[in-house]
Amino acid sequence: MITPIQPDTRLATLLAEHPELETRLLAAIPALASVRNETLRHSLLQGTTLEQAARLTGLPAGEFVAVVRAWAGQAQEEEASCGPGGHVPLPPTPRPAWAREFIVRFRVDADEMLATGLHPAGTVRQCASALQPGEMVVLVSSFCPSPLIHGMRHAGFEAWTGETAPGRWESCFRRRQDAANATGS
Repeated sequence: MITPIQPDTRLATLLAEHPELETRLLAAIPALASVRNETLRHSLLQGTTLEQAARLTGLPAGEFVAVVRAWAGQAQEEEASCGPGGHVPLPPTPRPAWAREFIVRFRVDADEMLATGLHPAGTVRQCASALQPGEMVVLVSSFCPSPLIHGMRHAGFEAWTGETAPGRWESCFRRRQDAANATGS
């Protein structure tokens, strides 16, 4: 019987049932991958839950667990969703002027990253922290990344997301201080 993947699932338990996930987990958790001593790594796997591992990735626990479930082929707990992790679409809003006028400094393709086992949230956060005034990060995806949108807003960024075509989402992020200097936010 396959154990459902939960935030309290230990990494050792997960890998015992899904050894094919080891490469992806090590890529997602570089701190764990850097442990070369097999005895120490085994001990860390025994003692670390997915919730704790999520903190090392910089992702919210629910979002990280949803990604790991998808890697393992387990169904999501939420029934209504628009993408990985049961992401519920945000209410539609018109594209603000800044999302049409700002320079796209970084473009991130979520689907390409997820296909290689990487989660785009950390990349988006890193790119957004490097933005200069008048610049933005654009994330393209086949799903509404609502947890990332909420997280970026909480971290002090302006964010807009919308479905640009059926099954194609575009999310734009800019520094909040640009909002004070621009119209149409």
